[in-house]
Formats: sequence, C-alpha cells, structure tokens
Amino acid sequence: MSTGGAAAEGKETIMRTIIILIMYIIISILSIPMYLVEFIIRKINQKAAARTAQAIVRAVFNLVLFVSGCRKTIVGLENIPTDTPVMYAANHRSFYDIVLAYATVPNQTAFVSKKEIRKMPCVAQWMYFLNCMFMERGNVKQNLNIILRAISLVKDGYSIYIAPEGTRNATDTLLEFKEGSMKIATKGKCPIIPVCVRGTEEIFENNLPWIRKGEIRIEYGKPIYPDQLEKSEQKHLGAYVRGVIAQMYENGD
Repeated sequence: MSTGGAAAEGKETIMRTIIILIMYIIISILSIPMYLVEFIIRKINQKAAARTAQAIVRAVFNLVLFVSGCRKTIVGLENIPTDTPVMYAANHRSFYDIVLAYATVPNQTAFVSKKEIRKMPCVAQWMYFLNCMFMERGNVKQNLNIILRAISLVKDGYSIYIAPEGTRNATDTLLEFKEGSMKIATKGKCPIIPVCVRGTEEIFENNLPWIRKGEIRIEYGKPIYPDQLEKSEQKHLGAYVRGVIAQMYENGD
C-alpha cells in the first residue's frame, strides 16, 4: 500500500472509531427511558422482555458491524434447530464475537460472559434484560451457580451461548474446553451447536484502541446430540466439541 493510501486508511480508521464512540454515548442516553419500559414488561412477562431486548440489541449490533466496516459472512444458520433450545459452544477471539453472534443467532439466547462486561454501562444493562450471566474466573462456587442457572434457562426454552475456552484466544489453536460447561447441554437435554468465529480480533483487539474494517465470519455447525455419542465421547464431551470446532476452523480457510 502506498504512503498516501496508508494515511487515508489511518484517517478512516480514526474517524470510524470516533463514530462508534459517539454511537455508544447516544445509544446509552437513548436507552435510559427504554430501561423503564423493559423493567415494566419484565415484571409482567420476562420472556416478552427478553424478546424485545434481543430485537433491539440485534438491530443495534448490526448497525455497529456496518459502521465498523465489518464484512460479515454467516454460514450454517440452517443447522440450528427451530423446535428446541440449544447450547452454542464457540471459540472466543474478541469482544466483537458477542456483537457478531447476537446479530445473527435466530433464537432467544442468553450469553455466558466474563464478569468484566458488567462494568460496561448500557451493554451490561441490556445483557441483564437478555438473561445473560457473568462468570468470575477462579470462583468455582459462583461458576457452578452460573451453570445451574443456564441449565434452568434451557429448560425454560432459552438457548445459551458460551465460550468453553474460558477466555479470549486469538491464536489459531483452540484452548482446552471446560468440561463443566458441557453440563448445560447434558443436564438441560439440548443439542450443542458448534460455532466457529474468525477474524473478529482484527477489528479491535489487535489494533487497540482503533477499530479497523475487515472480514469476519461466523459458522454454525451441525447439531451435536450428546446422548447419541459413544460413551467415550460423552465422557470427554468438551474435547469432542473442541475437535469439531477446530476442524471447522481449519476448513474455513
């Protein structure tokens, strides 16, 4: 790229980042009266409040992806069952994973996220309305309660999205999956949808503090039914699901 082209791209990146920041401030302000509406709806019907919140979040996150210059590719939506909740098990590369996933998941979904997200104004409040849960690394008792809460939500008809690696990993080798997270599917008796995310770290984390445009991809694999697997695969379900996603990642080049 020429010096002039690089300079122009740099200015575009700075402008894009400023616009996203301004959007965040405006959306945070506009959300204040909407919180009251959501609280009222939630008192009457929690599922209706979650549906309303997800429709709003989906629209906002699609706008964020557009303004961020993300050219998204979505593969495999037809693999997601429409007659049952599922557990999405995904690799985790970036904060933009959440943005991309909520912009594309077709069913009512609650995310399991790290507790640091609770410190983000506006984002944390909307995640509350979506019944999202926040894990604290190293807190075994609290994390067990989160898993139990997720199982309860599955039984109540909600899908759950979790990153079993337990932390962000922008390398080409997946971390080991936490076997405990698989209990959401086995105890909730729901299929697992393997999710492979690519390229999101190049939008933000690899260019901090700037937001750069780029290609991102999310692929939803075929459902995995734990009770239909071999006994050895059921025993190490996290490793099995990790292998499926690793293969998806490799084939997605």
